[in-house]
Amino acid sequence: MMPRRLAIIVPRISLFLITTIAGREVKKAGEELMRIVVKKAKGHYYNVSIRTRSVNRELRSSVPRAGIPDIFEMPT
Repeated sequence: MMPRRLAIIVPRISLFLITTIAGREVKKAGEELMRIVVKKAKGHYYNVSIRTRSVNRELRSSVPRAGIPDIFEMPT
């Protein structure tokens, strides 16, 4: 079993910047957002903890899906 990644912690963020910071950190990590924890800090600031996890990436689906043509079909 792989160890868990550490959360990204961004201290003292203004309330209206939380979504921007969270989006930037998730994009920087290149992973999927798992959880955001926002805690009130001193004044009008918040501490933000962002946890991500790796994305399950497949090159090609092993099960054909409806509406998607098979690339290996021969045209008739």
